Amino acid sequence: MASSNEIGVEYSDGVLGLLKELNQLQSVGNSVYPIGIFPSQRYHPFLPYEREDDNLFFTASIIRMLQGIELGFHTAEKELFENMRLKALRAYPLFQNKDGLDTYNFWQTTPSRHFPNGLFMHRFEHFQIPDDVDDTALVYLTEVADKERVGKLREKLKQHSNLSYKKASNPLPAYRDLKCYSTFFGKKMYIEFDVCVLCNLMSLILTHFNEDELNEYDLDTLKFIVSVIERDEFQTLPFYSAPNYPTTELILYHVVRLLPLLPDGFKSTVQKKVENGIRERQSSSSGMNQILMENAAMKLGLSPISGEPDRKVLEDNDFYFFHAGMITAFENRVAQFLAPNPLFHLRYKSKALNRALLIENLMLRRSVTS
Repeated sequence: MASSNEIGVEYSDGVLGLLKELNQLQSVGNSVYPIGIFPSQRYHPFLPYEREDDNLFFTASIIRMLQGIELGFHTAEKELFENMRLKALRAYPLFQNKDGLDTYNFWQTTPSRHFPNGLFMHRFEHFQIPDDVDDTALVYLTEVADKERVGKLREKLKQHSNLSYKKASNPLPAYRDLKCYSTFFGKKMYIEFDVCVLCNLMSLILTHFNEDELNEYDLDTLKFIVSVIERDEFQTLPFYSAPNYPTTELILYHVVRLLPLLPDGFKSTVQKKVENGIRERQSSSSGMNQILMENAAMKLGLSPISGEPDRKVLEDNDFYFFHAGMITAFENRVAQFLAPNPLFHLRYKSKALNRALLIENLMLRRSVTS
């Protein structure tokens, strides 16, 4: 049965209906969003600040989620997804490195559209950010980059890893001597370790390189990811473990996506703890965070603790999938002490991404029952 929802889109219940909504949310081109980009907004958790934000991240994240379940789509569903995927991929060049290198930025690059639709920060070059590992990895994953291309990226990553030109001061002390990959390209940037960013990156690398081919940077990065789980820092210190995805639910979701690719020695170390963490969070979470945990559980072959979700979950206004810390770049102790405080955060939300997560949930349930 079709009806009208809060975004004025006609939908039918189920996966196909949600894909139709998603298709209508994808921009056909306007003054704010280029063709192929899914809308998102940045906002302050306390202040009356909210702006439309035409970034690459949410579009690439949505395509990656749907790619992971597309084998289960029925014909009409697959056709809709393929149409959205092609439109998204055609928008990627807008976010490519300004000099044509094969790395990607959160925002458009030529010209720079950093902090779009704002009043102040977009006016100054000082607030431009360099290309980042997260968006680059998501682009490579969704474009299904070949081994040669990923190998070239891996060589570039070494130049921006910890200890290559400076030593990290922001991560937890136990990790400061790891030759771990950092979030950003650009030698003027601070070194940042983010377990979710690195899960996306290592998913890309491990798709093409087996355990015998891993270098010291790959191995140290995996050590960081595994240690965050082993030491329970994903629960006790989520902000310092993942400054851009600073919740336990987001960390678990990203680690679960990496688990099938992990070498056995790393996987056996953390799998049970990840499973236990998901079971606990399924019971204690609600709204979209519960959808995240159900999806993670089903990816591990565990059963969700509740029945098929109601689409009212999409109205969860407290859920955010990405976050920007406004003072994480400052490498002094006072700034690092204050950095976890939400007063210094911008959060990002996207109706389109929430729908992608709900589609993923329904598709995982379909695979269990089929």
